[in-house]
Amino acid sequence: MGNELSRIDYIRELINDCRYDDAFEALEIAQEKEPDNWELFYEYARLQFELGDYSSAVANYEELIKHHQSAIIYYNLGEAYECNGQLDKAIGSYLKAITINEKFPFAYKKLGMLFMAQNDTESAIEYFEDYLKLDIAQDEKESVQKVLKRIKK
Repeated sequence: MGNELSRIDYIRELINDCRYDDAFEALEIAQEKEPDNWELFYEYARLQFELGDYSSAVANYEELIKHHQSAIIYYNLGEAYECNGQLDKAIGSYLKAITINEKFPFAYKKLGMLFMAQNDTESAIEYFEDYLKLDIAQDEKESVQKVLKRIKK
């Protein structure tokens, strides 16, 4: 168990340090040893996202949610869909993130932004207002309040 955690921590550090080739190599070795380890799927998808391979990130996040579901995984899947130009699927993923954790602020903001981009002002206002009710930084609140003021005109 200790080796598993240290291997995952090592991979995370490689990704954080932008040592992507080393991270891919470490992930391949780790996945050979533990093909069902969902944390490895998560890190692999995260690495693909960081490198701009959004289609592969989507595929890995989709595989991951078959085995493990969390608000952050659905949020990350939503971002991958968004970057891959699949906005309806992105919205669905952000909504699932909120279903799992209704106090997950990032998904509310993303939903507000996506609905605003789709000219669905009513839905954008709803999600931005819900976002403001959550525990977020004051400067973030002020920024979103300015957006709301602008779109409510």
